[in-house]
Amino acid sequence: MQRFEGKVVLVTGAGSGIGAAAVKRLHSEGATVIAVDVTEEGVSKVVQEIGDRTRVEGIALDVCDHSASIETVADVRKRHGALHGLVNCAGIKGVGSIVDVEPESFGRVMAVNLEGTINLCQAFVQAVKDDTGDRAIVNISSGAGVMGVANRLPYVASKFAVSGITKSMSPELGPLGIRVNAVAPGMTKTPFTEYMLQDAAAVERVNAKHPIGRMGEPEEIAAVIAFLLTTDASFMTGAIVAVDGGQTACL
Repeated sequence: MQRFEGKVVLVTGAGSGIGAAAVKRLHSEGATVIAVDVTEEGVSKVVQEIGDRTRVEGIALDVCDHSASIETVADVRKRHGALHGLVNCAGIKGVGSIVDVEPESFGRVMAVNLEGTINLCQAFVQAVKDDTGDRAIVNISSGAGVMGVANRLPYVASKFAVSGITKSMSPELGPLGIRVNAVAPGMTKTPFTEYMLQDAAAVERVNAKHPIGRMGEPEEIAAVIAFLLTTDASFMTGAIVAVDGGQTACL
């Protein structure tokens, strides 16, 4: 399918995991993809893997930098003549309980996962608000953004907030013709979870928490991200879509 032919989509966190899978999926369906990651190494890797510099452009950007985010997205819109979609995959882990979480750690997680998402959403809206046609944002929340997880206080706080701002933005952006939804992945095989895969007992425990009996693949999350960006999802905004093998459907 070439659902994104002629479309330009910006993806953050594009250097690995779900972000890289989203870049590859969108490119395979015809999109011109702006692959954004915090390091040149990260963006270069995904661009090289795809091997198509005409429709994949790599940009190094710290999403915590508000001014740089505004300038970068505006420049992309200007150079390409359009910008149709934004996928906010940039994120970091955060551990700690209410007893021992360190303020610096909490602040860093919130800066990347929440403020970074807000920065890119604001930059995207400012760049495309006067355009016409369907435009869409997909944020990445988490199963930890719809239910509590012990000893992951910073991460849970940031992902609940991403779910919240997604819902809050939907009535603001609807009149502008911009849809905004979030995907809430379950445990997925990414660099975030590599350490678990080294322990057979841990893998067994994680698999048992999913009614489907296994962890997810980044490509499975990317497929839903792509759907939410298409006009097939034209009546969806403000939704938090669980893609988690049933993990949050039951205790």
